[in-house]
Formats: sequence, C-alpha cells, structure tokens
Amino acid sequence: MTYRFDDFHLDPATRELRSGGALVALPARAFDCLAYLIEHRDRAVGRDELIAAVWGRTEISEALLNHTVVRIRRSLGDTGNEQRTIRTVPRFGYRWIGEIAATPAPPESAAPAPPAADAAMPVMLAASPAIETPVAPPRRFPRFVAIAMAGLAVITMGVATVVHRSALTAASVGLSPGAKSEQGGEALVAPALVLPAEVTAPDDWRWLRFGLMDLVANRLRDGALHTMPSESVVGLLKQRDAAAGDDLLHDTRLAKVAALRVLPRVRVEGNRWNVRLDAWGAQRTLSVEAQADDAIKAGREAADLLLRKLGHTPNVVSAEPLSPALEELLQRSGAAMLADQLDQARDLITRAPPDLQQQPRVEQRMAQIELRTGDYRAVETRLHILLDRLSPQRDAALRARASITLAVAYLRQNQLDKANELYDEAISLRRGQSDSEVLGIAYLGRAAVLAEKSRFDEATSELSRARIELETVGDGLGVAAVDVNSGEFLLMRHRPADALPVLKAAVREFEQVGAREGLAHTLAQQAIAEREMLDFGAALTTTERFWPPESHTNNLRLRWTLTCVRAEALADLGRYSEAQALIERIRTDSDPRSDLVTRALAGALAARIAFRRGEADIAAQRSTDALVPGLRDADAASYTKALLLRTRALRQGGHAEEAAAATRGLRAWVDSASDDWRGMYATLAEAEQSWAAGRHEVALEQFAVAMRSAEHFNVPEDLVAIATPYLAALVRASQLNAARVVAGRIAPWADRDLRAAGAQIALHRALGNEDAARKAEEGARRISPEQPPPGLDESP
Repeated sequence: MTYRFDDFHLDPATRELRSGGALVALPARAFDCLAYLIEHRDRAVGRDELIAAVWGRTEISEALLNHTVVRIRRSLGDTGNEQRTIRTVPRFGYRWIGEIAATPAPPESAAPAPPAADAAMPVMLAASPAIETPVAPPRRFPRFVAIAMAGLAVITMGVATVVHRSALTAASVGLSPGAKSEQGGEALVAPALVLPAEVTAPDDWRWLRFGLMDLVANRLRDGALHTMPSESVVGLLKQRDAAAGDDLLHDTRLAKVAALRVLPRVRVEGNRWNVRLDAWGAQRTLSVEAQADDAIKAGREAADLLLRKLGHTPNVVSAEPLSPALEELLQRSGAAMLADQLDQARDLITRAPPDLQQQPRVEQRMAQIELRTGDYRAVETRLHILLDRLSPQRDAALRARASITLAVAYLRQNQLDKANELYDEAISLRRGQSDSEVLGIAYLGRAAVLAEKSRFDEATSELSRARIELETVGDGLGVAAVDVNSGEFLLMRHRPADALPVLKAAVREFEQVGAREGLAHTLAQQAIAEREMLDFGAALTTTERFWPPESHTNNLRLRWTLTCVRAEALADLGRYSEAQALIERIRTDSDPRSDLVTRALAGALAARIAFRRGEADIAAQRSTDALVPGLRDADAASYTKALLLRTRALRQGGHAEEAAAATRGLRAWVDSASDDWRGMYATLAEAEQSWAAGRHEVALEQFAVAMRSAEHFNVPEDLVAIATPYLAALVRASQLNAARVVAGRIAPWADRDLRAAGAQIALHRALGNEDAARKAEEGARRISPEQPPPGLDESP
C-alpha cells in the first residue's frame, strides 16, 4: 500500500516520503517508525513494540525513540504541542491520528526495501539522497581544516613528479583482508608507512630523520605503492604510548594502520653513506641496503630496491632531474615543516642561492609555508606567477598541487568561485593518474565550496569521493578532515544535535594522528555546537582544550578565530570582563584586512555585552560597526543576529524611527534570499517593533509565527531567543495561559541560560508565585553570580 495525508505521499516499498512531489529527508529508522505507526493506525503502539519492530532489538533507549518521533513530527510540520499526526499516549507509546488515504502500490514500486542503517549513527558521513533541503547559509567561523589538514604531506612535502600507475592491495604486502580495528570495525589501513629514520651521522645531518623518511615515502609512492603521508605518520607517533618501547617495526598499533612498516637507517662512514630499509609486514620481512656518496642518492636507490622486492617497478619518469642542491633544499625544508618548524623552513629557503629560490618546487614550498602561517596575500602573489610558468602537460602534478594551495588561500578568504575553479583544474590534471592524495584533497575542497553555497547534497557527495580517495592511501588526517566537514555541514543546516557526535568523533581522529591544528579547529566547531545546544559549561570546557591558541597552531588567522570562540563561551556564562579582554586583544592585535570576519564577530559580541549591561548607545554603535560586507558574505547567520541586536539597541536607546528603519532593512535583506532561518529572526524583529509601536495584536501574531519556525528548527538557542521576548509580550498582554505554554517550552534550559531563567522568573511573578520566583532567582544566580537575569522590561 501507499499512503496519502495532507500534502504527503508515503511509499513503504520504495522507502520514499514526498511532500508536493519533493523528496523529504528522513533517516532510515525514522522512516521505518513512521511507516509502522501508519500501518498500525487502528490502535496505539507501545514503546517496546515500536522499538522491537523498528530496531529489531529491545535495548534501545526511550530517549532515542523520543528523538526519532520528534524528527518525524518536525518533518511533517507537526510538534509535540499540536500532535496533529502522531499522538503521544502517556505511559504507553504513540498512535497515528492523521487522516489517511491508502491505495495499492503500483507493481514497479513493490521492490524489496533496502536494509536500514542504524538511526543512532551520524547521517552525514556519506552521500545520500535522503538529506533535507538546506535552509541557511554557513554559520559561524571560517573553515580552516577543509583542505589544509587533508593529505598535507603530499601537498607540502612531495618533491618528485608523481606518476602513479596502479594501486597496491593490502594482501600484496602481507596483510590479511578484513583487518579489524580495536573497536571491532574495519580498520583504516594504508598499504605502507615509512617511519622517521635512525641517523648515525654528525648533528648537522639530524634533518635526515624526517627528510629521509619523506624521501623514501615519496619514492615508494612514485613506484605505485600507496604510502601514508609523512605528516600522518608524525602525528601517529606523537600519540604513541612511551610504554610501547622503541621497536617501531613490531608496534601493534602501527600494524593496525599500515600493512607494511618501513624503517630507514642511515649512517656515514667517511665520504660514503649507507641507507638500509627494514620492512615488516604480517607475512614477510624484507631488508635492502644501498651506498652512495650522497645520503639522498643512497636513500633513493634503497627505496627502488625495496620496490623491486615488492614486485613494483621504480618510477623513472620525471619531467626533469633535480640537482643535488635543489633536492637537498627541498628535503631539508620539508623535514623542518614536518617538525613544525616553519621559521626554520623559511630561513633555509631565504638563505639559499637565488637560482634555487626561483625553482618552481621551491616557490611551491614557500607558498605552503605562507599558507600555514596565514599569509594568504603572499600565497596569491607567489602562486599566480608560478602557475603562469607551469605547463599543464609537462608539469601536471606540480601544477595540481600549486592550484590546490592557491585554492585553499581563496577558500579561507571566502572567494568561492576562484577556489572552485582551481579545485576543478587540479582534478582534471590528476584524474586517471591514481593520484589519490591530490584527488582526495581536491574533492574535499570542492565539497567545502559547495557547502558555503548551501548546496549540501552535492557537497556531501564530494565528501564521499574525498573519503574514498583518502582512505585508499590510509590518510588519517584526510579522513578526519572529511569528518569535521560533515559535522560543520550539519551546523550550517542548524542541526547542532546531529553535528555534535560527528564532531566529537573527528576530535578523536585528530587526537589519534596528533594533528594539533586540525584538533583545535574541530574543538572550536564542537564548542559552537555546544553553545547552540545551550550547554555553555561544556562549551567553555571544550575551549580550554585549545587554549592558549599559540600552543595549537602557527596560523595567526586561526589563533584569532579560537580567541573569538573562547570569548563567546565566556560571555555566555556572564564572565563579561574576561570576554571583553579577549575582544580587546582581537581589536588591537589582529590584522584589519586578513582578520576582517573575526574582528566583525568580536565586535558583534562586544555589542551584545554592552546591550546586556544596559549601554544601549554603545551596543548600537558596535553592532553597526560589525555589519561589514565581509561578515554578511562569510557568515549570514551572525550578520542576521547583529542586525537584530542593532534594532533592539536603537529602540532601547530611544531612537524609535531609526529602529523601525533598521527593522525594515533587516526584512529587505532577508527577503533577498530564500532562507527560512533568517526569515524567522526577521519576523521576530518585526514583532518586537510592532509591540513597541503599540500594535499588540499584530505583534502577538508575529511572535507566534516566529515561534512556530523555532519549533520547526528545534534548536535550543533559537527556541530561547524567540520564546523569551514572546513570553514577555504574553505576560504584558495578560495572556498567562499562553505564557505558561511558551515558558514550559524553554524551561529545560532555565538552569543554564539567563534568558530562559529570566522568563521563568517573570512568569512566576505575573502568576503571583513569589516562592517559585525566588527559587528561580537563586538558580539564575548560580548560572552567573556576576549578572542578574534580564527582567520583563528588557529585551533579551
């Protein structure tokens, strides 16, 4: 059977729910739950029965079932208050009560349903048609991990022209298929990894520890042996337990992430260098040695010998041979970058002879250093000149890497079309070349661009492509970057509850590979999601994990972003003095041009603090200053909130006509884009303006419309932001029964949010419940001893 109700059409056989012909996104378990309730609509269905029917087991928590029903209601335009379609049967379960027209399904729709994924799992890790239509542009802070953390070693360290010819299976280097991780799932296994070299040579050759590691890894990769990027290996070793000992070849943890481990050992005897490579797999052990009058040459020859023993042919195809001086400069600067010594890497290049500095590979290396320090203008200048010199035919691999580096610089400056063009070029240059590292990073970058344009279905598809390519080479950094982007996409779509588990998983992945910058960025996104859920204490605790920022990143741009996230977390808890001190640091020390968006966000926060302190004119001025085009283009959500705050500050400061004009301006800006989330806040601004103008009935209708939108999004931050001024208006209009309903909707957060606490206090006083009001005030003081909750006459 198929079922029609309201504007919806449900076909259980094809597992499709449509509204007006458009596919409605529902997770698999939510779809099964909806279908079961409709098919058994003649009676109430108990919770245990529903859990057993949908999940096939009984240990599922009622909280998960409740969350699933809330998701269904939201998708159908229903709420727990209205219950037009699904009625809660107290202490029992649920029943479908909506009117249904059931008809036999056509024969072609009677195909067996695919197996359902577990609804408890994150839903944004792979491409799927069941993704709801985006309703909002990107929220919060610029993305710093989308590309830079993915395959960083390939982009930064690779010095040879990579010409892959075939992939290597895990079995061919001695790993049994289907290896399991400690958690019991399929492990992310790279065919090979190269460890830092053991160096027996004078101190001025210590750079060979990372330099030879990277040289051998690149040489193996050139021979079509997919090898984990050196950056990922360094990160893994940072996380290695010291109790595991010094035997890296037999380390069980490393064996779980790479089928073959290779340990270079280099020593010098007089003028001769000896490089030995010991390789260890589950089913074989290999050793090769090579001697030469140069360490790099010996390392290259040893890697070629290992490739031959593994049944591979060393790659002898190269656009041009590298001079010993050039190769040493690239290896030494690459080793410094692996050691996170960017100043040393820069000094090596700037002290090199001019003819070496002007080599294309060195220019690309310098651009990578500039990118990692956040000097995006320098990256643009350098790489525009370099790309003019690189032939798409002769220099395809290097040109693809340079294109990606420049694309990252553009993406971080919100120049999306320029970034996308460069990612497209990198993909066209390397498609069909088995260059999984570059392809994975380019797909990941293209996903970031699409997400910034709110094209989330396409963005998620690109993430899936990126994951496949990066998993092929066991790039743990790249896979972690895919996951943090999945979480960020959910945040952009106003789904912080769904984003949190995905972001926390990405945090664990970055911790595992020791990527401090990726970890800091992901923690910032986690704190933002926790703030949206009104879990302010958790958000502040999360920021402490990346504080102070200079200990976690060399990128000045990211440092100021982290500072702003920390300031917001402090302000949410009423610690305004500490937050203001960080805002002042951003204002005085950040770059007005490069940090434009972060400075605007800090200014908007300063306006919010001033408004909370009753400094209406200061709040109006600071919010006006924050409303720069850069914030509008990069973070429309924060721009919307700043516009709303400006209307409130102007009105509170006695500038009624300016407030009315600002409200009209907010509506005009929102109407220029199809965005229900922004529309909700424009309606809220109009409701507050109508109330101030004495049009109380109109205002209450507008508040109700905004509240229904907030119920639809079901984000705690939005619910509290809309409900508190609505409740204040209902109390003033003596509509206390309606006020009770609104207060009850935000009561769960009255113990952590001053706005929600103030609403409860106002309602209790209006009802004459002084004891309850006093208890609510005590609770508010526990939230923030420094600041009282807003009163009835204050706009939140």
